[in-house]
Amino acid sequence: MVAWGHRLATVTPRDGRGFALTFDDGRRADCDLLVGADGARSAVRPLLTDARPSYVATLVELTVRDVDRRHPDLADLVGPGNLWCVGANRILAAQRLGDGDLRVGISSRAEHRLHGKRELLALFDGWDARLTALIDAADDAPVPRRIEALPIGTRWTHRPGRTLIGDAAHLMPPVGEGANQAMLDAADLAAALAADPADPDAAIRSYEAAMFARTRPIAEMSARVQAMMLSPTAADDLTRFFATGPTG
Repeated sequence: MVAWGHRLATVTPRDGRGFALTFDDGRRADCDLLVGADGARSAVRPLLTDARPSYVATLVELTVRDVDRRHPDLADLVGPGNLWCVGANRILAAQRLGDGDLRVGISSRAEHRLHGKRELLALFDGWDARLTALIDAADDAPVPRRIEALPIGTRWTHRPGRTLIGDAAHLMPPVGEGANQAMLDAADLAAALAADPADPDAAIRSYEAAMFARTRPIAEMSARVQAMMLSPTAADDLTRFFATGPTG
């Protein structure tokens, strides 16, 4: 059964076997097998490893509402999908949403602290006014987000009754692989448990060994792509990337 609206706050190992779970609204539950699929700030991860995410980039999001009616020039600029404008150490992007709004995203290096429109516009000083209009037209205050990643090759010694999948296990920069790997984690773990229901710990060991081997090179590639996208020569680097494919 899926129980929505439960944000896991704490996990306490029970005497003998299993775990006591406490959610942020005070509700409690118990389980014998715990799969931490609770993302970057996983409450389950400390049961297996001391690894913590590090800050690798900044993403600021803005929204331009009802763009076709209120800003037809920006609607034409972005078109039916996405617009990406790549500069030195920064990206200005926009994405058409299904509700008629436009989501604007600004990516920069971790050391940039960007909170207001004035700072964002200063970051793109000298850019074409048709592009910076995406910032000017935003209706809401900018929403800054930290882009974080776990150390590449994060792994742990198997412990009975618990494991991790997705961002909880291998948080990567958001360059297109994190969600794919999370879904594959879930499918592989489910298949292993279904194949050996009498010995879930053997199934977890098998899943973890395969997951560690599979995700390490993908995390390495994701880190390289993230660094390339925010490099001083990002436009040229991205052109070469799509023309020739990723390289070591």
